[in-house]
Amino acid sequence: MLVDVRPRHALAWDASLEPIGESGVDKEPFETWWARVRHRLANLHPLVAEQWVYKYWRHSPFCHLPLERLSCRLERWSTERILQEVAWGWPDSDQHPEFNYEVFHGKGFEPGRTMDATGTWNIPPVILEAPGGLLTNMGERPEAHYWLIEGHQRRRYLHALAWRDEGGGRPGAMHEVFLLSLSDVPL
Repeated sequence: MLVDVRPRHALAWDASLEPIGESGVDKEPFETWWARVRHRLANLHPLVAEQWVYKYWRHSPFCHLPLERLSCRLERWSTERILQEVAWGWPDSDQHPEFNYEVFHGKGFEPGRTMDATGTWNIPPVILEAPGGLLTNMGERPEAHYWLIEGHQRRRYLHALAWRDEGGGRPGAMHEVFLLSLSDVPL
């Protein structure tokens, strides 16, 4: 079965999970939100909940994915595997690795700050596993089994480093990633 990752903003998440103040300037801190909802999202790692659900809420193009049907695990993948196997919504960005390098390298902000210092990212990106393939804006992709949900800037910079054969982009470099899997109930 293909997993539909076409960007949508039709919120499928329970409204009680919404961060208080989400639409204003006084959004509740993550720690407060997590203390309130963690029992409902026990299937997600706290970093996944923070970097995807809390941070983006209804602005995520993947807020149609059913949170209660997701499981999460942390794995270590090579640079090559990430760049070759993980499909994503910005493939044109790979056509400009030098630009991406200039945007992130040597800067005092993430992801460049941590990736320049350590060779990898400070927060693992979130990848959805789709054993049966993907349905994307470009059509059916039965050969694609992974989709980047969160971590696009980290992935852009990793590609730029690989293009330059530098740091964490060198062949064989390993990086942590969060893998999300959907239960077998159809979407």
